Amino acid sequence: MNILKKYWPIIVITLIGLGFRLSHNIGISIWHDEAFSALMIRYGWGEMFQRLAMDVHPPMYYIALRIWHYAFGDGMWSLRGFSVLFGTLTIPAVYLFVKESFKNGKMALWAAGLAAINPFGLQFSTEARMYTFGAFFALMASYFLVKALREQKKVFDDDQLNMPNLPQDIRLKKELVWNYLGFVVCSTIIVLTHYYLLFTAAAIMLYGLIYCVRYYRKNYRQYLWLIASSLLVVVGFLPWLRQFLGQLRSVGGSYWIPDMTWWSIPSTLWTILLGFANDTTKSSTQLWLVILTLFSGYFFWRFVKKTDQFEKWLVILAVVMPFVGSVLFYLKSISCGHTGVNGSLVCHGRSLYQDRYFLFAAVFYTIAFSAFLSELKNRVWARVLLAGYILLNLVAIKNYWAELNLSAKPGMNGAARYLGTNVEPGQRVFLGTSFEFFNYKYYEQTYYHVPTPPLLYTGGRADVSKMSSVEGSALLSNSDLAPSYAQYAHSGDTEWVVWTYAFGGNPPDVPGTWNKISEKTFDDVRPYLGTTIYVDEYKVN
Repeated sequence: MNILKKYWPIIVITLIGLGFRLSHNIGISIWHDEAFSALMIRYGWGEMFQRLAMDVHPPMYYIALRIWHYAFGDGMWSLRGFSVLFGTLTIPAVYLFVKESFKNGKMALWAAGLAAINPFGLQFSTEARMYTFGAFFALMASYFLVKALREQKKVFDDDQLNMPNLPQDIRLKKELVWNYLGFVVCSTIIVLTHYYLLFTAAAIMLYGLIYCVRYYRKNYRQYLWLIASSLLVVVGFLPWLRQFLGQLRSVGGSYWIPDMTWWSIPSTLWTILLGFANDTTKSSTQLWLVILTLFSGYFFWRFVKKTDQFEKWLVILAVVMPFVGSVLFYLKSISCGHTGVNGSLVCHGRSLYQDRYFLFAAVFYTIAFSAFLSELKNRVWARVLLAGYILLNLVAIKNYWAELNLSAKPGMNGAARYLGTNVEPGQRVFLGTSFEFFNYKYYEQTYYHVPTPPLLYTGGRADVSKMSSVEGSALLSNSDLAPSYAQYAHSGDTEWVVWTYAFGGNPPDVPGTWNKISEKTFDDVRPYLGTTIYVDEYKVN
């Protein structure tokens, strides 16, 4: 009862965050990336690691999700429930980190409250992917390092006063060992969860180095705890290093992320702070993005100026380094050449920039913004701004849910249900793109079976080695592939083709002897609002 009395505000905030994360969660149809997660954990452990090496992500999320599925299965509730769990745990993690770092209970509650209703964070609790998992452990790695460094500093100060081995120092030495161990474990988890978390891990370690330089100067012996812990994290990553280098080569051969633009970072800041997608081609939107970017710079400046605790630099680094890393990677990869009728110079680079990769930075951005609000001298004005910002978030969430209109957009779930009801023995289902093949395969295997396993039309490719990593070669087998439609169909057969315009898809190039009997459409919300899945029924002459 005492614990409930002491912590009831954060418990209530966490429960509110859980409620938001559960709402509409399984109403959204599973899409390509989530189906990749769901299907990958169905392989045996050895084959799963072999296939993960062919993908573009490290293995930790899949390991954890696979363990989770032993207890809860791999249905929709389980897959997304794993993301809900860590999305919800991120709320008290924010509270713990802020309270430990800034010794300010009000700031900690405000930060946790904003994390609970942040639309950007809510979105990824409805996806069976690694983003909420990584964000939680990034916060916990930061929390453990802050605690360890502070405990180490207290022991060091007592030693400097010629008072070693005080009872409290003996206790602190034990605690700092455990906190450094927590830092090692959480940091190893994040660098093996998503490659963008390498930026976050580097930011946390860089903060630790700056802390040591500030407080210990040339007393390098005090650096050993941080150096040893960081080396253990590197050692933890080494078993995956060979696979990582192979993935880099694979991605280089089949690239898909579009170029960065001047509006990439401002658009991401908008998404983090105020909600969902925006059309950056509109001049009115561009004006708002400029204003928001300037405002972000202002409140970060205020955060640095008004916050005394040195831990503010950890927050700044954790926000800034992923953006800096993505920009430097892009600038390094830019190549230019003359093209077009007039021989104009055109430059392109290899971008690693996607909004979702910045969820790990977003939790720290929210912390900085909460600190800015909570440290305003005028309490009335601060509370008005907080209430206004909460209202904006709630409106953004309401509008997002309304725009989804899930009752009218069943997506692949609806398409798979329709096929499961109508496909008869001897009939086949072809998928016109790998970007819809995996989510259909998940639904077909889990909920809506058809007599014959679905096939992926590949336009002549009969071997998975001819498929790219972007097409999901890590999950494909030769038995999944249909090099042509004609070789599987005979006169009098009824065949089904599923396709979409999303992901750059086009209508299927079926043989001229196939006559379309019917076409059903199923609107979807992912990979973006406006996606439509087409299910065509053909009769073969």
